[in-house]
Amino acid sequence: MTTSAHEAGNRAFWEQAAATHGTHAGDRYYDLAKVVAGGTLMTLHEEGALAAATGAPADDPLSRLGGLSVLHLQSHIGVDGVVMARAGARVTCADWSPTALRRAQELAAQVGVRIETVECDARDLPAALHGRFDLVYVTIGAICWIDDLDRWMRQVAAVLRPGGVLVLVELHPLLQMLEARVPEIVMDLPYGGGAAGTWEGSGTYADPDAPVQSSTTCYAHSLGEIVTGAVSAGMRVDRLVEHDALDFDPRGDDLVTRDEDGRLRLRLGRGREEGSRGEPLPVAFTLLATRA
Repeated sequence: MTTSAHEAGNRAFWEQAAATHGTHAGDRYYDLAKVVAGGTLMTLHEEGALAAATGAPADDPLSRLGGLSVLHLQSHIGVDGVVMARAGARVTCADWSPTALRRAQELAAQVGVRIETVECDARDLPAALHGRFDLVYVTIGAICWIDDLDRWMRQVAAVLRPGGVLVLVELHPLLQMLEARVPEIVMDLPYGGGAAGTWEGSGTYADPDAPVQSSTTCYAHSLGEIVTGAVSAGMRVDRLVEHDALDFDPRGDDLVTRDEDGRLRLRLGRGREEGSRGEPLPVAFTLLATRA
């Protein structure tokens, strides 16, 4: 595939992010020492999705990964892939950043597990991966980088075995629309339609002070387009769940705020009663879809 200026900017950002994530004290997400010590950075939504996909109990969501072949697509530095490998899965991490894949292998070595890595474009997965996987695992902040979502879904279907499952946990399109809410609500991306938005910036979602300068482009995909894309690619949609809370701030821009229970929600305006807050809006979703 040819590389557009938008793709070049995105690749450059992810190469820089892969080099810095988990290396600075200011990083508020990639606590790699926690993973090496036996922990996980998976959110409740991601663990719940894996439990639902494999039939594992909710209190031990990774317990039925043993022996499964898992493609961690757009894996970045492979943190969740390494955790799944430690749980017994045969994991392949696929990403377009060679730096990210090198970091994933380094983390796997520290944890004491083996993973396979494949450098590739998620819209053009190698034929060697076709029909190999029981699960394709894709998590928060992945499909907004994809311009052609239907093509991406066809690639997912191609690498799944018959009966294999796409486990997609993603930011809700409604949250993706919002740029800011102070002093007024600003929406800088449509709800869907594949429209592109380009931003100039510094830092990353995990480390706002990281020495990263970027020009990135993201694409708007509605919930309807995502589900229809999966169906059109030959998958059966088994579960679609919208979530109104997150365990961490995935964008690092404070659009979501922390409630008394410690979870982050998006509340706009106020409730009906004087002094009350608005009801939480959806901020993420889980899609499980099986290759027929």
